[in-house]
Amino acid sequence: LVSNVLIFSCTNIVGVCTHYPAEVSQRQAFQETRECIQARLHSQRENQQQERLLLSVLPRHVAMEMKADINAKQEDMMFHKIYIQKHDN
Repeated sequence: LVSNVLIFSCTNIVGVCTHYPAEVSQRQAFQETRECIQARLHSQRENQQQERLLLSVLPRHVAMEMKADINAKQEDMMFHKIYIQKHDN
């Protein structure tokens, strides 16, 4: 009877010692993943707001041309093209 109680208690102690650290690491991984997803969603929201602001100021074809030029990443150019176009209303 004493040996059964000893084996049972040792098994529970080992189980507790392995379960809780694993639980803590899983919770931490979940929190980090959640924070990463929230940051990505926040940056996507900001990009959409910037796009709407840009399109509220410039016509769509000019804005797309400007974005394509900026995304080209020409290292030797300090300034990008100047976008001056005549618009007939």
